[in-house]
Amino acid sequence: MDEMRKKVIIQEINSWKESRMLPEQYCNYLLALYGQGELPPSKSNEIASKKNDIFFGVLIGTFFAFIVFLNYFTEITIRMQMLMTTISILVFGLTVRRLKGRKIIFQMALMGMVLSLLLLTVSLAEFMAPGKAGILYIFLFINCGLWILLGYKLKLLHFSIAGSLGALVTLYFLII
Repeated sequence: MDEMRKKVIIQEINSWKESRMLPEQYCNYLLALYGQGELPPSKSNEIASKKNDIFFGVLIGTFFAFIVFLNYFTEITIRMQMLMTTISILVFGLTVRRLKGRKIIFQMALMGMVLSLLLLTVSLAEFMAPGKAGILYIFLFINCGLWILLGYKLKLLHFSIAGSLGALVTLYFLII
């Protein structure tokens, strides 16, 4: 049977299934028959995937907000802050690895990871040399370079732009 004809038939069967013109079991049987044993992905799988992405997005945002809260609005020691931020970087890294195929949610996890790394390096600069801005600027330039490198390697333009703008702002404050 012609491929174009199969696609039309499969689309018709899917529309029958969605409008419940035929029972779902019959539609699945016909889809398997015309698809040569393979069921095409249904709309319910796409909806479930979008719900999972929304859940992961909210979870990532909440986790990052919690880390920022720990770093700036609590009075725990700086070593504990750095430990919690390091753990968050590891969690975000594992999330990035797990969600590599999903474009938006992958980028959110990656942003959480690099922003947590920025928080860690600022805390580390404050811990190593309190009151010395030079060390902080060096760490900021390293972070900006990492962002530019990630943007180039992963083909994410916004990371490259953010790294470049961050380097320019850091250079501006270094000069002034």
